[in-house]
Amino acid sequence: MLLWVAVLVICVTLVLPTLTTSLSSSPSAMRARTFKAVVDALKSRNKTVTTLESTTGGLISSSIMEIDGASSCYFGGSVAYNTKRCKPILLNDEALHDSLVHPTLQAVDGESEGDRYKRSKLDWTRKTAIQYCQQMGTDYAIAEGGAAGSSFRPKGLTTGFSAIAVAARNEHGVVDILHSAIVDSSHADRVKNMELFASTAGRELLKAITRNDGLDRRVELRTDADALAELAKSDDARFVVIAGPKMLFRSDTELALLPLAEAQQFSEKPVDSTTGAFLGFAKGLPLFAFEASTSAADDEGFADTRTQAPFLDFTENQVSLCATGIMTWHRNSKFCPKCGSATKITQGGHCSVCINDDCGAASFPRNDPAVIVAVSSRDNSKILLARSPRHPEKMFTTLAGFVECGETFEDAVKREVLEESGVDVDEVRYIKSQPWPFPQSSMIAFRAVGDADVPFQLDEEELVEARWWTREEVRRACKVQGATMRKEVAEKALKDDPSLTLLVPPKRVVARELIEAWLAESEVS
Repeated sequence: MLLWVAVLVICVTLVLPTLTTSLSSSPSAMRARTFKAVVDALKSRNKTVTTLESTTGGLISSSIMEIDGASSCYFGGSVAYNTKRCKPILLNDEALHDSLVHPTLQAVDGESEGDRYKRSKLDWTRKTAIQYCQQMGTDYAIAEGGAAGSSFRPKGLTTGFSAIAVAARNEHGVVDILHSAIVDSSHADRVKNMELFASTAGRELLKAITRNDGLDRRVELRTDADALAELAKSDDARFVVIAGPKMLFRSDTELALLPLAEAQQFSEKPVDSTTGAFLGFAKGLPLFAFEASTSAADDEGFADTRTQAPFLDFTENQVSLCATGIMTWHRNSKFCPKCGSATKITQGGHCSVCINDDCGAASFPRNDPAVIVAVSSRDNSKILLARSPRHPEKMFTTLAGFVECGETFEDAVKREVLEESGVDVDEVRYIKSQPWPFPQSSMIAFRAVGDADVPFQLDEEELVEARWWTREEVRRACKVQGATMRKEVAEKALKDDPSLTLLVPPKRVVARELIEAWLAESEVS
């Protein structure tokens, strides 16, 4: 009997990986991954979207709604299936409905009836995407329409197709088309085509959301000293000014990106490509960072990067975290870690080389991985949040700690929660990551489950207090606006509403994302 049990266990162990691989590569799984990336991209950029579908029958909308926390970025959408009767769904727009039911595109020489039909659908989706984006007040709108099969109206059309258009609102509030395309299928299988067209729509939307934003690090330029020197002298060059843990801001929501002449006033030495570090390109401009002279660091424009960076837009947030991390490393890398000799900075600020000819060791910016975790109760009705000595009064957040040598991220989660709170956790699963150069970390975010009835055993050097909080309490705390990690902001919030029992971190930091994702989940009965 024992032998059979052993054989059964071995067989299951061998079969499961194959099953998992098969499931993860299914069309529906790939679609889910695409829309998970879409929702993550929207949330990280604080953007919104709406949808209008036809051929995909609601798959685009449902794929977005399946993602935890999607309500913060998805305004909802519609399915226009019966073309003759869908005018109310098309915002009661007569012209928009007519372009669907009675397309007026002129035929092109040699064009088949089927190709003209496809072109008319693309014209309609482009108009619809713009109208939906304008009327719904979103940052993006995606419109989709075509024919999935198995029967087709135009002559010569025997396989499925979808016309997809993505509209976007620019910084001036003007809406226009960013991406549009006709997707052709090789068959007339309705179900498979719906899956194909929905996934393609998701990828088109993702391309639109992530276009030309973020920090392009241009690594290939770091070893080209002449090119960097010319970039730093150019009229396009912009400089980020660091002063220890602080950075120069133009406003509460805008980073100061200074031209060379303005940047020079913050340094007693000439500012050039070797003064600090080349960060890369952002918003079409070459960016550099340097440490301000001590005498200039008292400028009132400097603010704590840790508490202020979350309020920058997506691109400037990336720039601020990169600049903070690299300049912190500069301050801590003046001597060789192998022989103790002085070092010189090379490769555009991204390499430290020992000047001792007998050593010559090269060092690079380091990142210390740290885990952060939202622990929920078994029935998912409560979340474990704690307050450290450095946090303002009533400011609670998720638990976090550094990963030790030879330790997996999952084991680090279990150890840190147990050490700091006395709570055993399991069901640990990865969520996402976030750069956190304070001073030199990357936050790896997880979810886990623990027993809410176990007495706390706090590490009093790490935590002042820990509590299990209900959804009602957390939801109320999430309504408080501003940089709540700053003492003066927290104190004002508590003064304005003395009945508040809880404050949580501000939006766009990973702790808050974990908290909001838990809020969006349902309780387990």
